[in-house]
Amino acid sequence: MSPQTGHPGYPTPQPPYPPNTAPGQPAGPYGPPPAGSGAPVPPPPRRRTGAVVAAVVTTLLVIGGLAVGALFLFGSRLLDTAEAEREITRITKEQFGLAPSEVTCPDDVPLEAGTTTTCTATLDGQPVSYTVEQTDDEGNVQIASVEDFVVIANVEAALVEQVGAEAQVEVVATCDADGRTLLVEGFGTPIPCTVTNATDPTDGISVLATVDEAGAVSYEPV
Repeated sequence: MSPQTGHPGYPTPQPPYPPNTAPGQPAGPYGPPPAGSGAPVPPPPRRRTGAVVAAVVTTLLVIGGLAVGALFLFGSRLLDTAEAEREITRITKEQFGLAPSEVTCPDDVPLEAGTTTTCTATLDGQPVSYTVEQTDDEGNVQIASVEDFVVIANVEAALVEQVGAEAQVEVVATCDADGRTLLVEGFGTPIPCTVTNATDPTDGISVLATVDEAGAVSYEPV
């Protein structure tokens, strides 16, 4: 589906090199090759990069610094870790539509400002960790994920936007993440995807998509 494939429905790209402005001027690094030289015009770069909307990065890729109400056991000075486990489940499901399983937090955690507890869970078949930081000695906490999360649907949406704009046709994108809807520690991980012309299923390209730490999606044709 890249402009070099020659499939119907795609405009023929023009070389992104301005012509010489003066007659007889030698072609420089940004001009076309001299007439009759036989030198090929370099193709446009095949790497395409675009940023995912900031709101997606902050709300759908990571869980960070979420304040939760006081979690403490009545009649004791211990953190209610069972309630912390329920909050981790609720927050994750609310943001991803997917609840973690096997959520486990340590028992007998004293109420003390600045204390950070690590909880573990499984999310979409992948191990994850959360920190539960006490902001005071009354059981108020902040919950954050330790790992980054890459949502596959967001990668597909970014590819649809980028490739569709470049090819000037409507496209659909499907990524293969071994059946997962998100990847834990997915930043920088190549994700195999297929982008296809929405009106011609035979017209498509295979790409490897990656998400960087800023949440930007890029792809390379393969």
